[in-house]
Amino acid sequence: MALFDNLKAAEYLTFVGSMHSMKKGLMRTRIEELLALLDLEKDRDKLTVEYSSGMKKKLALAAALLPDPDLLFLDEPFEGVDAIASLTIRKLLATFVERGSTVFLTSHVLEVVERLCTHVGIIVGGELVEQTRLADLGSGGSLEQRFLEVVGTDLDADPQLSWLGEDGV
Repeated sequence: MALFDNLKAAEYLTFVGSMHSMKKGLMRTRIEELLALLDLEKDRDKLTVEYSSGMKKKLALAAALLPDPDLLFLDEPFEGVDAIASLTIRKLLATFVERGSTVFLTSHVLEVVERLCTHVGIIVGGELVEQTRLADLGSGGSLEQRFLEVVGTDLDADPQLSWLGEDGV
C-alpha cells in the first residue's frame, strides 16, 4: 500500500480525488464520510507515517473507495485491522456489492472468503487452477477442503517436527 508518509489523511485523500478529477465539493463530502466511517477522523491531523498498519490499511481502502468505482481490487483487506475495523470493512464491502459493484479480493484466510464471496478462484504458483461459485462446492464441502484437494496436500501426512515433545516444550 503506497501512501505518502508526509501527508495527513485528508491531504492524501484530496490528492487521490484530484487524480480522479473529482469535483471539490463532492470530494470534500466523500473524504469526511470515509474518514468517519473508517474511524480515522480523530487521527486526521497525524502524518500517515505515524499511522499503525491497520490505520494505513483503512486509509488505503478510503482512497480506493473515494472515486466511487464500480470495480475494486483489494489485497488482503483484513490483514492488520482489529475486529471492529474488520466488521466495518465487511459491511462497507457488502453495501458496495449490493449496489451492483464488484470486489476482487485476495485472502489467505479462507473463512473470510467463505463469509464474503460468491465466487472464488484458487491460485497456485501464480496460476489460476480453479474457479467456481462457492455454492457449487456442495453441502458439507468447505473451501479449505477444496483448496487442499486442488493443491494436492496429503491431509493424513504426519508432520515431522523434531522439536515437538522435547523437554521443556
